[in-house]
Amino acid sequence: MLALVLASNIQHRASRSRNNPRLTNLRRCPMHRSFTIVALMVLLLLLGLNRIGTAQAVYDTVSIYELQFVPDPDANDLSPRLGDTVVVRGLVMHYPRDLWVGARWAVYIVDPDSFPNPWSGFFIIQHDTFAIQTGMGFLEPGMICYFTGVVDEFNHFSQVAVLTNPPVPITIESAGNPLPAPVLLTADDIDNRADAEQWESMWTRVENATIVNNQVPGNWASFTDATGATAFMGEYFNWFRDRLIGGTYTWPAPGTNFNVNGFIRDEPSGYTTNPRDTLDLEILTNPPVISDVTRNPGVPTSSDAVTVSATIVDNGFVQSATVHYSVDEGAWQQLAMTANQDTFSAQIPPQSDGAFVRYFVSAMDNDNEVSTFPGDTSRATGRVFFYTVRDAGLTIEDVQNTHGYAADNSGYEGYEVTLQGVVMTDSTDEVGDFWIQDDAAPWSGIWVNNVPTTAVKGDLVSVTGTVQESFTVTRLDNVTNVSVVTPGVGEFPPIDVTTGAVTTGAPTAEMYEDVLVRVQNVTVTDPFPDGFPGFGEFVVDDGTGGVRVDDFFDAFSGQVAADTTFPQGAHIDYIIAFGYFSFSNYKLIPRDSLDVGPMTAIGEPLPGLPTEFALEQNYPNPFNPTTDIEYSIARAGQYRLEVFNILGQRVRELASGYHNVGNFRITWDGRDDAGNRVSSGVYIYRLSGRDVSLSKKMILLK
Repeated sequence: MLALVLASNIQHRASRSRNNPRLTNLRRCPMHRSFTIVALMVLLLLLGLNRIGTAQAVYDTVSIYELQFVPDPDANDLSPRLGDTVVVRGLVMHYPRDLWVGARWAVYIVDPDSFPNPWSGFFIIQHDTFAIQTGMGFLEPGMICYFTGVVDEFNHFSQVAVLTNPPVPITIESAGNPLPAPVLLTADDIDNRADAEQWESMWTRVENATIVNNQVPGNWASFTDATGATAFMGEYFNWFRDRLIGGTYTWPAPGTNFNVNGFIRDEPSGYTTNPRDTLDLEILTNPPVISDVTRNPGVPTSSDAVTVSATIVDNGFVQSATVHYSVDEGAWQQLAMTANQDTFSAQIPPQSDGAFVRYFVSAMDNDNEVSTFPGDTSRATGRVFFYTVRDAGLTIEDVQNTHGYAADNSGYEGYEVTLQGVVMTDSTDEVGDFWIQDDAAPWSGIWVNNVPTTAVKGDLVSVTGTVQESFTVTRLDNVTNVSVVTPGVGEFPPIDVTTGAVTTGAPTAEMYEDVLVRVQNVTVTDPFPDGFPGFGEFVVDDGTGGVRVDDFFDAFSGQVAADTTFPQGAHIDYIIAFGYFSFSNYKLIPRDSLDVGPMTAIGEPLPGLPTEFALEQNYPNPFNPTTDIEYSIARAGQYRLEVFNILGQRVRELASGYHNVGNFRITWDGRDDAGNRVSSGVYIYRLSGRDVSLSKKMILLK
């Protein structure tokens, strides 16, 4: 009973500290801190957590540096101890419920002996919060602890997952230690993997920075500093995330100068610094705040002058406001905006049919501080507002094409449009939604969301709805009309593309969003890119770069299962799918199982747990056209099984990715990475990875 009372008391205090950012460990009174620490230690004893040393003794104790350091982050930034169970020591930097990690506990830690040197920050997470015996839920900033868990990676972000089955308690070495000052960095230090990886999970500070864009997708803000590099602030701490999503807080206006303290996180879209609360964000200047930029009409014709309006406020007064506009990529022109209280407006003159018009808004206050909206108007990293003048109605490309701007917002976001296209899916694929295309070309498709009307594949339809960005995917929502223009015109065929053209980071990936494409002769290179059992995704590669395949559609949902329906190394003749984007990755979403061509499964796990690495002789040998290769992995980690010709050129990657300890069999079908059959001759197959490099010869005879 006493243990429960103490646990409740500690959790109540932790909750209070989260809601009041001023109650951090550095600012709380010593008497309060001492009571909490004593209560926690009593609680741990009552829960039977005093057998810590025995539980941890069976695992290696390593430093944070040993978990983090990699010699070439661009080539491989995965922890060298990936998959190992280890014990690591660190100073807890905040409360375990401060972060947005769902129903989990997590803390950033730093090495109290080596911080602020590079590679001295790490991340600890506990997935099962019912296992309170670990003591993770009762940690406080300033505690130096030993954590026991498995080293893993979440989207290239290194972490230790605390052991919970059975629970291995955390050892508290000491408590009440002062938190260190953050290490001073620049935007240039965290704008790319080669520079930023050494600062992953570190407690850092950037000074004299300037907000570039306060509306980066994902509730981020971009900023720059004297180095000229662009970096990002994220909302990984609940204080910011809850308020940004709830609409009660926005990042400072573009042009704002500030200092920021935060923890560095490796995200699929870039590295972010993540402040804990507004006390970590020191505002140095306050330029005008521009919001609610609109145009009227939203879909202009050649007879329309377009009124651009914006709400602009300042802590002093707005001295001037300007609409900047450009026609057909011409020079930027300026229009002075007139004020009606906080609403400012100006008119862009009528333009000819087919003209492409870009625009943005700027403002200056009485201190001559300037802001723009959007904050970043460059093509390389930002966006502007735009529209195409159409007298005969918009095309889907008018709505989808981003015109080379990095931010992929539609120029018609928030406006009602009418589009025509051929129905490419129906209710047997996805209930309530359908996809239309008006051509077999890039930018030609769009998702029509939440429509009660039943659509028929192959019909040419007219759809009226509001353009919406759903987590950066453009779609039509709030649909008010769907009518058949011409029935039975037939679906457009898929566009043949390479996996490298539609994968994350490819400059062409966005143009295939919502467009039906086909990739051919692909190999499954990772059946669980998010770890086992995954989220219904796997990765395929035709040799040009891997792309995720997602079971988004109702008719395909469940096809990607934990029983490795698409096992590593399997060869798939083709996949027909729509381009899609979610959780920072471009993906392919097949409509149903008929969109996935014949598969040759060429890898399977075998029973038994080996104690040493082995690569067996292939059988049969010589062979034609297929042969089996068995190998054993004695230590979990990243491994590859590859086939080379006698010149040392790689012919085929049979397996690549994380392997658990086990015995495996893979069948090589005599094809190269492009799916072509190879000629007769001698080939070398090699197993490589941490602590192993084994090879053997085999002969293909035709």
